[in-house]
Amino acid sequence: MTSDHILYLVIAASWMQSVAAVASAYSKTMIRLRIASTIANFLGVVVGAASGNMAVLTRHVILFPLDLFRLREMRKLVASVKRAADGELKVEWLKPFMHPSNVRAGALLFRKGEEADRAYMLIEGEIELPEVGIRLPPGTLFGEMALFTEDGLRTASARALTDCRLLSITYEEFEQLYFQNPQFGLYLIRLIVRRCQANTQQLEAVAWNRTTEDVGA
Repeated sequence: MTSDHILYLVIAASWMQSVAAVASAYSKTMIRLRIASTIANFLGVVVGAASGNMAVLTRHVILFPLDLFRLREMRKLVASVKRAADGELKVEWLKPFMHPSNVRAGALLFRKGEEADRAYMLIEGEIELPEVGIRLPPGTLFGEMALFTEDGLRTASARALTDCRLLSITYEEFEQLYFQNPQFGLYLIRLIVRRCQANTQQLEAVAWNRTTEDVGA
């Protein structure tokens, strides 16, 4: 390859890198931004290598795999949430974004009417919502409803019936996931609606059991 060919390659790659950089700035979602940024950094590697500019080459060699990693993580998140929304009512996809904690039997996690700031996932043990008489099994996401209420207050209390192992995520982190990709918010709302339907069915079952017990008595 002649020096003229190398020069044309550098100029063409530089223009394409500029277009990709502008596209990333105008991207409305984080995934599109990452795709454009990944392309821009790949072209930056080409420009740096072809021109012999080590500063440019080093910068883009570092940024290119980071963009690829972030893009992969975001795609995995969206795919996992979509599978959860379309399939069974599970929220395993949230675990990598949550923080572990332990509570002793009898501990009150939160009271009805309190200001809420986080949601929980029960990993081991049993949690009771005393106002509605519901016991939550491991794998259940709870405490997320206040994120969607106008006043942000707890709609029920939660108490540990046994020693429990929990994961938690703050509402601020929920919002960050949403802003990274608005599609996440759509799938999350679908899951919340399905959670409400499941809770309604549980309440109806509890009411039915109490009614039959009263009739039997």
